[in-house]
Amino acid sequence: MSSRPLLMIVDGHSLLYRAFHGVPDALASRQGEPTNAIYGFTAMLLNVLRDWHPTYALVAMDVGRSFRHEKAKEYKANREQMPDSLRSQLERARELLQALHIPAVGLEGWEADDIIGTVSEKANERGIEVLIVTGDTDALQLVDGGVRVLTPGRRFSDPVVYDRRRVVERYGLEPEQLADFKALVGDKSDNVAGVKGIGEKTAAELLRQYKTLEGIYEHLDEIQNARARRALEGREAEALRNRELVTIWRDVPLELDLDQCRVGQGDMAALEQLFRELDFRSLMGRLTEQQEGQLSLFTAPAPAEGPRETSASEATTEYEIVDSVVALEKLAAAAADAEMIALDVESDALDAVSSALVGISLALEEGRGYYIPVGHRSEGNGNLDLDEVRRVLGPVLMDPAVEKVAHNSKYDWEMLQRHGLHASGPDFDTMVAEWILNPDQRSFGLKAVAWGRLGVEMTPITDIIGKGRRQRSMADCEVREVAPYAAADADATLRLRPLLERELREREQWRLFREVEMPLVPVLAEMELKGVRIDVDYLREFSAELERRLEEITTQIRLLAGYPLNVNSTQQLSDLLFNQLRLPCGGLRRTASGHYSTAAEVLEELRGEHEVVDLILEHRQLSKLKSTYAEALPGLVNPHTGRVHTSYNQTATVTGRLSSSDPNLQNIPIRTELGRRIRRAFTAEPGSLLIGADYSQVELRILAHVSQDPRLLRAFAEGLDIHASTAALTYGVPIEQVTPEMRRISKTVNFAVIYGVSAFGLARQSDLSEAESRAFIEAYFRNYPKVREYIEGVRASVAEKGYVETLLGRRRYFPQLSGRERLSRVQRAEAERAAINMPIQGTAADIIKIAMIRLSQELKARDLLTRMILQVHDELVLEGPEDEVEVVVPLVREVMENAFPLDAPLKVDVAVGPNWLEAK
Repeated sequence: MSSRPLLMIVDGHSLLYRAFHGVPDALASRQGEPTNAIYGFTAMLLNVLRDWHPTYALVAMDVGRSFRHEKAKEYKANREQMPDSLRSQLERARELLQALHIPAVGLEGWEADDIIGTVSEKANERGIEVLIVTGDTDALQLVDGGVRVLTPGRRFSDPVVYDRRRVVERYGLEPEQLADFKALVGDKSDNVAGVKGIGEKTAAELLRQYKTLEGIYEHLDEIQNARARRALEGREAEALRNRELVTIWRDVPLELDLDQCRVGQGDMAALEQLFRELDFRSLMGRLTEQQEGQLSLFTAPAPAEGPRETSASEATTEYEIVDSVVALEKLAAAAADAEMIALDVESDALDAVSSALVGISLALEEGRGYYIPVGHRSEGNGNLDLDEVRRVLGPVLMDPAVEKVAHNSKYDWEMLQRHGLHASGPDFDTMVAEWILNPDQRSFGLKAVAWGRLGVEMTPITDIIGKGRRQRSMADCEVREVAPYAAADADATLRLRPLLERELREREQWRLFREVEMPLVPVLAEMELKGVRIDVDYLREFSAELERRLEEITTQIRLLAGYPLNVNSTQQLSDLLFNQLRLPCGGLRRTASGHYSTAAEVLEELRGEHEVVDLILEHRQLSKLKSTYAEALPGLVNPHTGRVHTSYNQTATVTGRLSSSDPNLQNIPIRTELGRRIRRAFTAEPGSLLIGADYSQVELRILAHVSQDPRLLRAFAEGLDIHASTAALTYGVPIEQVTPEMRRISKTVNFAVIYGVSAFGLARQSDLSEAESRAFIEAYFRNYPKVREYIEGVRASVAEKGYVETLLGRRRYFPQLSGRERLSRVQRAEAERAAINMPIQGTAADIIKIAMIRLSQELKARDLLTRMILQVHDELVLEGPEDEVEVVVPLVREVMENAFPLDAPLKVDVAVGPNWLEAK
């Protein structure tokens, strides 16, 4: 690297546009502010600062129309107006540059490229090397001995640096010839047409031979390529005008003030604040490196004259390792007198049902944490005997007068209970609270929440246990390594609690948190620990049956194809469908391999075109059943309990619904006979039965309640078949004349309305044409006018407030529908569909949670042994002794139907059987 000082010049708009289109547009802050462009821009800027250590830096910006627009009306006329979601990020870019103390330079009448060209020349004249950072190859014409150009690679990684040699390698031309080159071939991005008939290869050959445009036209008669000569004839003035448009000018009237551009004058506190607002936690480490002097972006802070806020990099937690019974007793006495304690467990794995307890951390006051080691395997570990911990700490944990706070408390409570430490509560879960407040947030982990709420950059767990092949168990780490990490977790949890409570109360969501979500935590923990029995022998037989059917389908597909193709190869299937059988492929996208997609939605569109399509779809469905359930479920049986223990995810959805994993019970197919047979494998223990209780059409009942449509309310009040009733109204026939096909279509429409589906969407879900779907939906709204009013009311409300909410106050935010951001028709329709559905689906989720809490309480209050073991969508499954069934069935129905008062009363279908299929 040269000893000469380096000036970095960044093409601001170019990189922002590049980031806007290169970083996923779903990237947003917790408050819904779009951040994809500013994130990519910031990451690239910090990367270059880190890798190149420039002495000076500035950013060139476009500020309006340039002289080129006056010379050529078509210049950049093809450019779309800047999207509002990008425009809003421009101001954030200015805040970033201001915090970094990097000047943003723009001048009316000139483009950023001209500023870059002028500054490059002025710097070079002063003996300063220049690095231009841009996503626009126009800047390559500026490359010289002291000027290089860096262009970001794909996704802003693997940047390419152009010096004179590399420019020649790419174009076969010197940098000074590139403006002439673009004058001939044109520049689509700037709407410069070029000389028609002259391609890149011809233009390069001509310039290599004749050096310049003038040289080409001086020797026009000598050009051997007759086609090129004819294309050039009479176009010299046009070519010269093109060159004027694409040439970067170097005489912009501005002065270069290097003192203002000197790197190292940034404001760390301002950057931390900006990064917190934008949720740029992953970039915080770069600032820490810089603050430590590796990049020298910040001036040394002046001595503080009074109290100041602690920055993210300065936040610390004092910790104490509790490795004696005396110290433990002292801690337990202090905890017993505390109003609240925050606790966190460390374990040797992620599975709460089988992991071993490694340690417990507590925090009683902010800034200090305690770590109790119990399961470290390292030599001289200092573990306390777990029996002593139970004896001394157990009473405090069980005392309901001491509030218990945790982050992801369900895991902690399961771990404590399995190891004989039964805790009251939990009373406050900071993860659950954050999820209620910001359900669309990308991460609810403690590190992310502490960063967003407290501005604290916490130590990632990989710094303790490593990652990849070198990752080790927490139990194999030394106590002194784990103690500060664990204590900081408890401390951060304690700090978060008052902030989250205040916001929950301000948003009037405290009752939802305290009365629904928190009481649900121990219910879910109990269900996970209980698990469900699986008939492994049945699944093995079922897997073999599926394998036989898959072999039959494979044989049929190969016979229809006429050759032994691999049914699991998407490329071979694509070739069969679209090349060999010539099925319609208009409008289909091609994959990276160049083949047409054979995704499920594509094949569904092709149903009926050829019998092989139905066979491929069946093959995929059976393959998924076999691999995901028939083969996988036996491997998930816990060897200690003999049961499968799914994990219920309380904070995984934006609507409030529960999800589950390992196994995912929500995706077990129930529409096909083979799919339903998976439920047969979930069985009761000998002497017990399963009780399945399913809410009947709960979302339609909620729709009737919130819309107050009299016909819908009356149909539910009279106990009518709602789908048949809708069909009778829509088709104009008595209900007894409704055919199964009429009812099927009406059922599709009933649920389509809840999800805000359009006529096009309904056509895809049914056998109706788009015109028939539109007419059917119109007829539906004529019969249920209050439903239309409800939907329009949601649209108006979300546009005004920016959010929708359930009957219990659960919210989902849609900032894109309340701002001035220009959305495409598809984007707006998708967001509005979600907004229409959320209050209904979210209320259904709230109702079943209330039912679960009350049912758990009632079963225990009556000393019954029956317990809930599964929750899937609107269904609960319980397991209990056969002799309790007569008592439990009416109890389940009573609790579930009275969980929440609706004007369209809740109804529950209950069934009993030895397995889940028969209890459905």
